[in-house]
Amino acid sequence: MLPTPEDHVAICDLYARDCLALDRGDVDAWIALFARDAWARVGRARGATPHGDSGARQLAPWRVAAGRSTSGNSALVARNLLFVPGDGNATRNAVYEDELLPTPSGWRIARCRCRFVTSSGLSERPER
Repeated sequence: MLPTPEDHVAICDLYARDCLALDRGDVDAWIALFARDAWARVGRARGATPHGDSGARQLAPWRVAAGRSTSGNSALVARNLLFVPGDGNATRNAVYEDELLPTPSGWRIARCRCRFVTSSGLSERPER
């Protein structure tokens, strides 16, 4: 099922608010973009699969940019990101694979998987 023009605009707006909240360090605004029972899988090395608001707070340092496609009542989205670590180490390119859900408050991120771009392809762990 193709997205309606309204859905496309709303999903683009969701990701624009996502980027702005991260750039401003506004964790509360960023967490509000997730569904209540959202989960994320980020790097097997850290064993991170945060759930809900407290889990989302662990992910706040990310910076992202977006693209989109949809399926059924949810939207399946692949978007690239530039991971900027707070410790000053090298930035890393990665890909998010998200499932978005429409809610009464607008589209929200329900599931998020992050894989790093490596010389061998997408990986749960970044190259060192």
